[in-house]
Amino acid sequence: MVRFTEKLSERELARFLFPLMLSSVFQQLYAPVGAAAAGRFLDQEAVAVIGACSAWDLILDALFISMTTGFAISINRAAGMGKEKRLRETVQGAVLLSAIMTAGSFLFALFPDPFMALANIPPQMREESREYLRFLLLGGGFQGLQNLLICLIQGSGESRFPAIVTIGAVIAQTALSLVLLGQLRMGVEGVSLAVLLSQAGSVLLLAAYYLKGRWGFPLLLPFKGGNPRIWRGLAASGTAKVLMTFLANAGAFVLQREINKFPVDTIAGYTYANSLMNLFTQPLTAYVIAANIMSAQNVGRGDWEMAAACNRRMTVHSMVWCALYAAAAPAAVPVLIRLIAGEEASAQLLKAGISWLLVVPFSYPFLVFLMISRNALQGMGRYLSLILLGFLEMAVKCATAWILIPVMEYRAVCMNTFFIWAVPGLTGLWLYKRRIGEVKRGAQ
Repeated sequence: MVRFTEKLSERELARFLFPLMLSSVFQQLYAPVGAAAAGRFLDQEAVAVIGACSAWDLILDALFISMTTGFAISINRAAGMGKEKRLRETVQGAVLLSAIMTAGSFLFALFPDPFMALANIPPQMREESREYLRFLLLGGGFQGLQNLLICLIQGSGESRFPAIVTIGAVIAQTALSLVLLGQLRMGVEGVSLAVLLSQAGSVLLLAAYYLKGRWGFPLLLPFKGGNPRIWRGLAASGTAKVLMTFLANAGAFVLQREINKFPVDTIAGYTYANSLMNLFTQPLTAYVIAANIMSAQNVGRGDWEMAAACNRRMTVHSMVWCALYAAAAPAAVPVLIRLIAGEEASAQLLKAGISWLLVVPFSYPFLVFLMISRNALQGMGRYLSLILLGFLEMAVKCATAWILIPVMEYRAVCMNTFFIWAVPGLTGLWLYKRRIGEVKRGAQ
């Protein structure tokens, strides 16, 4: 088990990070594989359905993934304090709130039609989108529980078992998709149903493992309602994360509405490229997760210097990956887009996917600044800063949708990642450095 309140050697860090990277890459493999399977077994309109519904995927992430990630930051801060009772009550409160949210996700799934209308899904695609969106909404709660359990196990210093479960889930998703689409001849809803089933299985495995661990046994002790201060901390951390992500994803929702006005092949090309972009960012996400845990636990312990050193270290490591992506993009992107789109893909589809994905890697450094600074700020309890960063990201996306796209058309879509990551990313870095400076001056 890794102890994040102690200085880690490069070897210890690598042992923790490698399973994170591997599982994250596998987790994101399903998006391009699912899109490719839909394109081959069905048609490019099925791929466009996945892309057209992706705005709601982002909103679900904002609600379920962000809320449980916010809970996990409170838990890591409690772990850094070294107080077992506080840690137990924080974990119990987080699990109870996550279970309530899961029950709520089942209600969303009963009413997919209003969600399609809000997403501006083209009328000719709505019949095919309905069941896909229903399973997507149904899986939101399981996605949140899965994320919380993974965060809890990782926070205790173990990254291997969550990686094994995640990789197994992706393999199961892929196999289920091939069976549902290829053998059972389901429509595009088979893609989201495969995700739902694998997430439910993952929750059971992760819960069983967690309850056996050093942080898990206290969860079985009687729940006494918790300390009001703990409930406020969970609510503040989770809500700040949700509002930040919700604002950012509301901007993405607006942007996707405008993208949905392009021809079907353009939407499909963008969908393929976006799925690959999510795959490429996973090694960066592994460093962000490590920085998140280290920062929160050391802040909880009161060691701000160690927290700042961990964040610097993870940022430097991430920049190496950014440089590798930028160097590899010109040669790799056309090959990858053609590979997942298939031989029957139109020239318009290929051009849309390649054009967007060639530009994105050069904006990754700004994404690193954004992800690490906002998690560090949350670990420090600077919740309003997170909401500000979410608002900035939303504002830039809306400006792209309402101002740039009408003038520049698809070229604006290709350039938008520079703006949507640079503006909040540099702002977040400034806010983080200012907070660190305040702490240092207060310690003098």
